[in-house]
Order: sequence, then C-alpha cells, then structure tokens
Amino acid sequence: MNIFRILLAEIGYRKLNFALSLLAVMVAAMLFVASPTLVDGYSHATEAELARLQERVAESADKLKAAEDKATAELFELEDETRRIMRDMGFNLSVLNRHADTDEFRKSGRVTEDMPQEWIHTLANDPGLTMVTHLVATLKGEIEFGGRTIWLVGYLPEVPQSHKPQTAFAKKWGHQKTPMGYDIEPGTVQLGYALGQGREVGETVELGGRTFKIADILPEKGSAEDVTAAVHLSDAQELLDKPETINEIKALECRCTAADLPKIRKQIATALPETHVIRDTSKADARAAQRAMVKQKHDALIAKHKEALEERQAALDHTAERREKIQSLMGTLAWVITPLAVLVSAVWVGLLALANVRERRVEIGILRAIGKGSGVIVTLFLGKAVLMGLLGAAVGLGVGVLAARLVGTAALGVGPEQVAARPDVLLAALFGAPLLAALASYLPTLSAVAQDPAVVLRDQ
Repeated sequence: MNIFRILLAEIGYRKLNFALSLLAVMVAAMLFVASPTLVDGYSHATEAELARLQERVAESADKLKAAEDKATAELFELEDETRRIMRDMGFNLSVLNRHADTDEFRKSGRVTEDMPQEWIHTLANDPGLTMVTHLVATLKGEIEFGGRTIWLVGYLPEVPQSHKPQTAFAKKWGHQKTPMGYDIEPGTVQLGYALGQGREVGETVELGGRTFKIADILPEKGSAEDVTAAVHLSDAQELLDKPETINEIKALECRCTAADLPKIRKQIATALPETHVIRDTSKADARAAQRAMVKQKHDALIAKHKEALEERQAALDHTAERREKIQSLMGTLAWVITPLAVLVSAVWVGLLALANVRERRVEIGILRAIGKGSGVIVTLFLGKAVLMGLLGAAVGLGVGVLAARLVGTAALGVGPEQVAARPDVLLAALFGAPLLAALASYLPTLSAVAQDPAVVLRDQ
C-alpha cells in the first residue's frame, strides 16, 4: 500500500478530525483574504465618494463665481442704466453762491446771485472732490420770447475731472462715461415742448434780438423745462449781458445716500468756500432705491450659492472625517483579528493533530514494526496537513472574497465592483495555509516519530 492511499484512507476513517482541521484552516484563510480585501474596497469607495463630493464642491464654487461675475456685470449695467435715467431726470445737486436766496431757488428755480465762470474749473480740478461727478455750469435768467417771458438757460458742456481716472471695472467692460447736460452748439437753441409748438427743427427763431437755429424741440416733461430755451453758455452770457458769469453748477453725487450729503458739502466747500449745496432728495432717493433693490436681489442669489458651497464643503469634510475613522478602525481590526484568527487556527490544528497522533499510536507502532521508517510517518502526518491546508485555502479564498463583498455592500455601502482581492494576498493565503497547517502539525508529528513501537505494541 502506497503512502497516498494510506493518507486517503486515514482521512476517510477520521472524517470529523479532518473536517474540523479543514474548517480551522478555511476560517483563517477566509479572514486573511477578507480583511485586506474589505479594507482596500472601502478605501476605493471612499476615494470615489470623496472625489464626487469634491466635484460637487468645485461645481458650487464655479456657480458661485459665475453668480458673482453675473451680479457684478448686471450691477454695472444697472449703474450705466441709472446714469442714463438720472441724466433724463436731471442733476440732483445744485451748487449756488452762498449769498443766493435758497428759499427762492427751491420755490421758483430763480437764482438770485451769480458766480464767476472760473469756479466751475476750480471745482473740477480739485483732487479732493471724490463724491461728485458730471459738473455742468449754467446761467439762468428770464427773457422775452414770442410775447411772453420764458426761462433762458445757458449750458457749458460738462467739464471733465482729470483727477478721477476710469475705474478698473469700467475699463474691463469697456465703459465710457456718458456726459450729462446739453451739449449745444453756439448759435443754436433747444426749445422746450411748449415753446416748440408750431415750429420745426432747422427753423430760426429770434431771442433777445439775435437769430438762433432750432437744434431740437424737447419732449413734453410737464415742468418748467417746457417753457425753457436752452443755448450755449456763451450765448446766454451775451443775451443776459453777464460775460464770464454763471449762477449754478449742476452736479451728480456718486452714491446717493443720506449720510453722504454732509461729506459732499464739505468737499465742495473746501474747493469753493463761497458756495452752498442744495440736494434734490427725490432724485437721489430714487437712484439709491434702484441700486439697493438690484443689489439686494444679487446678494440673496450669491448668499444662496455660498450656502450651497458651504453645505457641500461641510458634507465633504464630515464624510472624509467619518470615513477616515472607519477606515482606521477597520485597519486596526484587520491587523488584530486576522493574526489572532490565524494563531487560534494554528493552535486548533495542532491540538487536533496531537489528538490524531494519540488515536493512531497502535497504527504507528504497526507501521514501524513492519519496517516503515520515520520518513513514512512524517509524510503521512505532514502530507495530511499540507493537503488539508491546500483545500482550506482554496475554499477560504472564495469565501473570503464573497464575504468581503457581502459585508461591504450591506454594511459599508461599498459596490461589489470595488471589492477585489489583491493577487499578492491570494498567493500568500494559497501558499501560507499549507505551511501553517504543516507548522501546526510539526510537534505532534515529532511526537509520533519519537514513539517506540515495542512499548506501544507491548501494551496491546
């Protein structure tokens, strides 16, 4: 009878012993494979989830930036539109001679004191004037026209403020500041709606003994402008016999808030101490309300995007922290439980092998008595251990990968495709299980070899 047949007969005869040993090896192999496979799978799933969350955070950041850019552009367009509206509404600041009757000005629009024309240039060239823009000098007075008394207003084209360069934002969007006031050619006149009835653009009319060409007839406004004739400042100075004279500097404040008026008055008083500033609050409030309304809308939109970004960033941080803790715990358990399970399996296999040796004392004695050497005894016991290790490894590998997938899917939310055993782990289990079983059976095998057949058979 050859060794292999004896080995198979031994396994068939002592099925329970072999099965228990095989189970121990299989459990050890299963844990040896399942633990690192599950840790690696969870790590891959974690990286994938964190990558998705990072993409969502980046998406929210892009949306926030786009919303901020859009808000900035729309606010700029609003500002430009507001300038056009305010130009149509008129200026909201009037700079008068400090001795002018402000009550009369508010009541009828009449200016009682004049100013030198050079004051407009003094004001425009003052670098401390930062809260006021669109400076236009005018001269207003009464004149006879068509048998009735009307307002004559002379306009000097807007005087630029050289110390106020174009903003970086305006440069970016290609904005050019639109001049306010009327740019009227000398020798021409713009008639208010009431004065222009029955007349056509291009006709000539007589004002103060001079002939003027009608450059434009303004639309109806329902105000004093309907009975006003607008001409170039030099023509008004000649008609009113006030050379190099103005009586009002029209201007527009930059931000239109109630708190700004004292600051504006201080800046203008620094440049022109002999002046007083009157503000048309209704126009300023309308402009401020329009700005505030659109800004509030965009602030709410940006706040919404910021909130979404913060929520996604918080989710990313929370997920990263939670998964890091779980992964650390899993790694710790894998490093503790797997070696412990392998050790217990080795002890279990060793104890079962020792029990097997004791049960086979008579058989070992007979084999020695008929001339079988120690090599045969060693081959029988260690061969059984190696075979048991190979079978246990083969079954444990498959069960370990399946168990890792089931646990990962059910408990950790890891997709089956993310759980794959590493080749080095599989090879280590396949070769390590037989080696473990052989090492566990080594001492019992030495015990079997050391038995004296004469002593064993004498007791039978």
